[in-house]
Amino acid sequence: MNELTHSHWLRPCGGRWREGNGPVLLCLPYAGGGALSYAGWEQYPLGGFEPVAVRLPGREDRFEEEPVTDWAVLVSAIADSLTPLAHRPLAVFGHSLGALTGYELLRELNRRGHPAPVLFAASAHQAPQEMPTRAGPPRTTGELLDYVRRLDRDGTAALLDDPEWREMVLRPLRADLRLHDVYRSYADRADRSMPATHFVVLVGEDDPTVSARTHPGWAQLTTGRSTRRDYPGGHFYLREQRERLLTDLGQDLTDALQGGLR
Repeated sequence: MNELTHSHWLRPCGGRWREGNGPVLLCLPYAGGGALSYAGWEQYPLGGFEPVAVRLPGREDRFEEEPVTDWAVLVSAIADSLTPLAHRPLAVFGHSLGALTGYELLRELNRRGHPAPVLFAASAHQAPQEMPTRAGPPRTTGELLDYVRRLDRDGTAALLDDPEWREMVLRPLRADLRLHDVYRSYADRADRSMPATHFVVLVGEDDPTVSARTHPGWAQLTTGRSTRRDYPGGHFYLREQRERLLTDLGQDLTDALQGGLR
């Protein structure tokens, strides 16, 4: 457990690692977000899965480090951090940019010959094939501020009036959105499907970043089952709907684990 305790990349949502070799739910944050986005998830049963958040450079207690802006570096580092957990069943939850990161992580684990996660929950993001085929120029500060105010009016946007907080918000967000905007993995690779991982596609009913093609698009990328679930709210529906979301997710995880053990 010592190797995990000192990991730069993983933080158990409960603060300490549980004893034993139970299943793990890896939680990947949205653009500009960090591990604390998933604080409190350990209070829910989650089908017996231990929620573990990814700690990204450039925010929270890794603020002094430079944010990662290279997909290969990011995904490889997260995959390396999971090596001590290779004997434990794995599920992955990613919100917004975290959904893209989760998908790339599944592909990386597959390339390394690791067992497929029993479940992948893609939250609040269109399928990779829905994304633009060309990246525009880096976003200006004004565009970054508009992005936050449009999608996160009741969360991060409240910090933008304070100059000190604004820079703390914009530094990782700028890097993460550039990572998002240059994403080319889907277009550049021939193999599009994953092993039989159950995909759960989660969307807010009023989220402007997703479309009617989002669930069919994600469903095309797995040879396993796919499920769509809508929740009241916008892009950050998971805050207002946390109890409902995590109750549903717990049942999904239970079903996926039992299916994987049969």
